Amino acid sequence: MSKSMQDQLLALGLASKKPSKQKRPTGKAAQRRRKAGPVGDKIPPGELTLEQAYALKKKDEQKRADQARREKQEEDRRRKKLNHEIRSIVKTNRLNHDDAEIARNFMFRGRIRKVHVTPDQLQALNSGELGIAYLSGGYHLLTKEHTEQVRGLSADHVPNLVESRPDEDEGEFPVPDDLTW
Repeated sequence: MSKSMQDQLLALGLASKKPSKQKRPTGKAAQRRRKAGPVGDKIPPGELTLEQAYALKKKDEQKRADQARREKQEEDRRRKKLNHEIRSIVKTNRLNHDDAEIARNFMFRGRIRKVHVTPDQLQALNSGELGIAYLSGGYHLLTKEHTEQVRGLSADHVPNLVESRPDEDEGEFPVPDDLTW
């Protein structure tokens, strides 16, 4: 018969003889050693394991996400309440006409906006008797008193129609507000 593969590898020096298996101790002492874990993994008291650190990090991230969610919900509630109060003022006191043909341009939030007015409203708007309030994507004409009420609730909803600073590119001949082109 031919030699086994193990014998052939041993003869060539490519393998070594396996040591005989030692018996594992049994009993309570062995069980305690197995429960304690490997000897090299002992962690000094007061230090965290990797699993504990990840658990703490996850818990902290969850707490931050919950806090951000609560803050966003509170901000949404405040915004909805504010919009409801402004809507109640605008709904009852709005002076916009559907047949108004004159476009009054004004700056609001860094862009040129437009509201359509009648000739009388344009004159009152330019003199400061009327004001504009922004709500839900629309611009609404209001009397000066109602505009001030909206400004008291939120100054961000009322554009400043009277610019006190001169524009650099207009020079000494500013363009009047009522000019249509």
